[in-house]
Amino acid sequence: MPVDLLKSVRRSRRRFGSSLVLCICSLGLVWVLWQAPTVPRGAVTSTELRGVWMTDVGAALMYYTTRLDEAIAHLAKLRLNTLYASVWNGGRTLYPSPIAQRAIPFRERFAIGSLHPLWYRLPRPDPLSGLLKQAHRQHLRLIPWFEYGLMIPPQSAIALQHPDWLSATRDGQQQDETNQQAWLNPAHPEVQKFLTDLIVDVAKRYPIDGVQLDDHFGLPIAFGYDAYTVKRYRAEHSGQAPPADPTDPDWMAWRSSHITQLMTKIVQGVQAARPEAIVSLSPNLPDFAYRNYLQDWTRWVDLGLLDEVVVQVYRSQPSAFAAELSNARLRQLRSQVPVAIGIYTGPFFAPKSIEQIRQQIDRIRQTQFAGVSFFCWETTFWWFRSPTEENNRVYSRLFPQASRPR
Repeated sequence: MPVDLLKSVRRSRRRFGSSLVLCICSLGLVWVLWQAPTVPRGAVTSTELRGVWMTDVGAALMYYTTRLDEAIAHLAKLRLNTLYASVWNGGRTLYPSPIAQRAIPFRERFAIGSLHPLWYRLPRPDPLSGLLKQAHRQHLRLIPWFEYGLMIPPQSAIALQHPDWLSATRDGQQQDETNQQAWLNPAHPEVQKFLTDLIVDVAKRYPIDGVQLDDHFGLPIAFGYDAYTVKRYRAEHSGQAPPADPTDPDWMAWRSSHITQLMTKIVQGVQAARPEAIVSLSPNLPDFAYRNYLQDWTRWVDLGLLDEVVVQVYRSQPSAFAAELSNARLRQLRSQVPVAIGIYTGPFFAPKSIEQIRQQIDRIRQTQFAGVSFFCWETTFWWFRSPTEENNRVYSRLFPQASRPR
């Protein structure tokens, strides 16, 4: 390529993006395809997990601005090894999903008044394919993150089309007080089929490295009093109604068992579709997860359903962070499955300092957990928002050599 044209391409790349640059030269219009170079991985010296969650907002923005290759190359330069990309959020998928489309009436998919972000209605070849291509070019694992799990906006097309899929509290409320979100009923056979098919479809159609569910793959403790669940409970308990107290131990265990049943179906489906793919979970601490969301994930470990756990420990104070890492049950589980720690890097306009992040990583290593994942990319690694030079130096010292999780 002539030197003058090459300089023009580089200037246009900096201004407009990286994947497709329109160059105007004396010969007319010239289309130049360009991608961020593959970052040499070097020798793999450990099995430490170094992950980051990317929301659907960040993934869509990088995809449509053609900066996806640069974003993932940046992670490779910092020697991260896993990208958890949100693909199920707000009752919609980031990628074209025949399963989701069948659950949503055609007229709702492109409704002008839709509450969903614009990129869900834009023509798009497939952002998930782009994520996979760039992650694998850079030797990163790409694990689709089904972020919303059983949680769904009450005004989403799926919730409106299938109101019988939703769970409810004892007084008939279908929205939780904390998030103002509705929750799919894990005991309902149609919900089980929908979510299992949704996740297994991705494993069938894409060369993914795994799938991840998180704390939203549960049911708030106050829920489970919808008509379907009450009818089923009565059928299994000689006509007796569910306890009025949602914290009744047997009632908790009965509802929790349906979440475990659903998890088992998902795992079996993923394993059949793509045996090499892992099943990852990012829950809260065990007691909190069960008491608040009926998520008995330590049982899932005992049943061999999980290949990896990334526990959310979103604490800023060093003493609180250290106390949660000292959780006895959490330490015990490390002998059964790799257990890494997810840390919160702060809101977009008030991120944690790089020194706070460094201290938490040091503490994770001292307590011998399997690694770290950052929530989230938009706060931690979005280069035009972060103090890049300072951060890059710290990450280079924290992660001097390549690693690959086992």
